[in-house]
Amino acid sequence: MDRDGKIIIIASAIRTLDYGFLSVFLGVYLSLLDFTALQAGMVFSGIMAGSALSNLVAGWQGDAIGRRRLLVSLSVMMVVGGLLFPWASSVWVLMLIGLFAVTTSSGGDRTAFISMDTAILAQTCEPSQRTLTFSWYNLVSIFTKATGALLVSVPVILQAWAGMEEVASFKVMFAVYAVLALSGVALYGRLSPNVEPPVQSAGSNRLGGSSADRKLIMKMTALSSLDAFGGGFVARGFISYWFVSRFGMDVVSVSGVFFAAQMLNVVSVAFASPVASRIGLVNTMAFSQAIANVLFIAMAFASNLWMAVLFFFLHELSNDMDVPTRQSYTMAIVPQESRTAMATLNNLGRNAAQVVSPTIGGLVAQVAFIGAPFLAGAAVKLVYNYMLYQMFKGIKAPEESEEIATDTAGEPAGD
Repeated sequence: MDRDGKIIIIASAIRTLDYGFLSVFLGVYLSLLDFTALQAGMVFSGIMAGSALSNLVAGWQGDAIGRRRLLVSLSVMMVVGGLLFPWASSVWVLMLIGLFAVTTSSGGDRTAFISMDTAILAQTCEPSQRTLTFSWYNLVSIFTKATGALLVSVPVILQAWAGMEEVASFKVMFAVYAVLALSGVALYGRLSPNVEPPVQSAGSNRLGGSSADRKLIMKMTALSSLDAFGGGFVARGFISYWFVSRFGMDVVSVSGVFFAAQMLNVVSVAFASPVASRIGLVNTMAFSQAIANVLFIAMAFASNLWMAVLFFFLHELSNDMDVPTRQSYTMAIVPQESRTAMATLNNLGRNAAQVVSPTIGGLVAQVAFIGAPFLAGAAVKLVYNYMLYQMFKGIKAPEESEEIATDTAGEPAGD
């Protein structure tokens, strides 16, 4: 990995530290302001819409603006959002800030940051090391996101040690958020001109280069949307709700289960590169997710808490193996000038799909039974797994095609 790649990973680590903190912190802060569930949901919706808007801008004009310049601009907006949040108490104003603050309410990054990072990171290493590079990118993010969640306890410390009033102690934490976000301005500003895409050819346009590239991008975006739609049925929030409602699990136990699950995600991501090197990127994406979705079906019918936790842990052990492999594969099958469009449109499709499915999942649970969203989400995602395999099994990443050619050339001639 070259110097630019290291900068991308460090900047991402600090940003996910911020995101891991805010995703937990913001809900508690809004409750202190006596926001209703609907008002809090409106603020979260504004933030989700902001993620989609950032990807729309990046996909349409990102390479024209310049990748480095856009990342610095997004970091500035993140800083401004952190400074403005504590001064607003109106739901409409907070929605407006969330729309332009380039942040998250779920902990996971679906903003243009990760889209641009993905496009740049793919060209900072050798093709044979690309999947491993994306594995490190995701591993670091998992650890810093988990660390960020621990910062939620800082206001309690400020109240106890400094005697600060509760709301004031929470407002101070937005300044900490802004300071951490400021590091993105400094780090992304140090990226070299090598991160920019090559000049596009005459037969290409901003939306993904050539006609063949655009078809690949549209296919992958449609599949990513289907995958995200299925995933929205069983979002993290619903799974925790299911553990509490179905088995009476207490909050401390739920937090322990999810922390352990996140550590299993680390194992899942760590195995992504070696598994992909043996069976291929598409096979790793499709098969690891198929296993995870079958385990979701098993969770729906779990008869006791220990069985449910076991199936959940096995699911988490397989579930994230497709993340670095998907990032690596989508960057491999298009030329450099199309990588921004591929990354941003894929994330935009995921943004749009996940706005709708959690509400539908809640309705399914209410009409059928509480485990029904696991069945619905797994069914949708299994369709995605099958379609991904059928549509892309013949499209190899360049390094995979080279390995096949080498193996074929090395075979002895037949009789």
